Amino acid sequence: MLEQAIDIFTARMRDIVLKDQRMDNIPLAYLKTLDIPESLQHFFEQEVQMWIREEEEKFESERFDYDEPQVRMLIDKIFDHLQDNAVFSLTQFNHLLERAIKLELNYVVKPHRTLSQFIFRNNETVSTMEVYDTLKYFSNFEYYKNALSDYFNAKYLHSISKDQFTELIESIDREAFGKNTLETTLSTIKAIMDAIGEAQQADIRELPIDVLYDALSDRKLQEYTERVEKAKYENEVGSLNLAEIETLLRDGVIPQREEVPEEPAERVFVEEEVPVEEEKPANVFTMEEQAGPEAVPRKEEALDSAPEKAQAPVTEKPAAPGNVASDLADHVAKQIQSDSPLEDLNTMVVGRQRRKIIKKLFKKNEQAFMDFLNILNKENTWKSASRIIDDVFYENEINPYSKEAIALSDIIYLRFFPKDKYVGEKSDDVRWD
Repeated sequence: MLEQAIDIFTARMRDIVLKDQRMDNIPLAYLKTLDIPESLQHFFEQEVQMWIREEEEKFESERFDYDEPQVRMLIDKIFDHLQDNAVFSLTQFNHLLERAIKLELNYVVKPHRTLSQFIFRNNETVSTMEVYDTLKYFSNFEYYKNALSDYFNAKYLHSISKDQFTELIESIDREAFGKNTLETTLSTIKAIMDAIGEAQQADIRELPIDVLYDALSDRKLQEYTERVEKAKYENEVGSLNLAEIETLLRDGVIPQREEVPEEPAERVFVEEEVPVEEEKPANVFTMEEQAGPEAVPRKEEALDSAPEKAQAPVTEKPAAPGNVASDLADHVAKQIQSDSPLEDLNTMVVGRQRRKIIKKLFKKNEQAFMDFLNILNKENTWKSASRIIDDVFYENEINPYSKEAIALSDIIYLRFFPKDKYVGEKSDDVRWD
């Protein structure tokens, strides 16, 4: 469900941005005028801020004092102008949009894990201002933002470590769920279903049991997590509605679903006719033999259809939302991908960057890294490759928001969409701290 919601939400946001226009570049200023969530706008703004920080690092010299006030003022004006006129290529935009929406929906289901990984993606300690700024990426469960703000102000904290943050976020939820645990949990589950439904623009009546388990486990609701895990293995049901979830959390059982009995088909008795077999010319097939039984109208339909009576127009069944999103994603992908054979990832991840990725992400296990790339080399679509990346990162406890993980993901993305060489491109001259 979560993957489908990401696809549909991404397709909808892409449709708002691109509309009917063929745009090769999307200005940041244009994105800020559109009716898209503020959290997504913030994501793109922060991406540009990251570009500016990378450019600022170039203003370091033993010959000149770039920190001199007048010089600094001019540099800041230059960067302000660059930020206002920053543009994303189509490939950059698509990749960043997908990443932003995946971040938002992962946070809805697993806020503890997502916040910890995203805030501390590159450092074990960050400033409280960075925490404030990071929380702007998310539009749901604002009680985290309010509780963190109150705590930082009360303690006059200017920085916080990952361990401190983990303890703090867990204590916030212990307080939030402590008084009316069942009621608060159900309210949270309803909010998750609403967020996924809003992303899909659909009324979500059921939640997959795996998503339910992840949501409860992340929030350290141990008793409920154990009940869901037990039900998951003892029952074959794949999803539960809110009433079933309530019964499961309260009583530890899933109520038996009432089966709607099928109405027996009405039997019509007709006099049996003796078929008269007509002769047919040799080597000539009947309509049934040419087109199959489905193409031939039944006897009753033929009797009802008079020659002078106009036939009713045939209406096609509307496509499912998931198919529409997938079709749109495939259409956009074809516009920006290359027709040439896909490049070997072993030739794309090289040099100092390769060594750093193996060290940081694969714990110096080069064979594990090569096996990972070889698996991805067999894939023909970014969607299937992205699913493999998510699974491997999760199984190996790799932070998907770390500098090395994002760089690797960007390079893999370029394999499928090589027309834009900016995304993920870093030369060996770039300093990898």
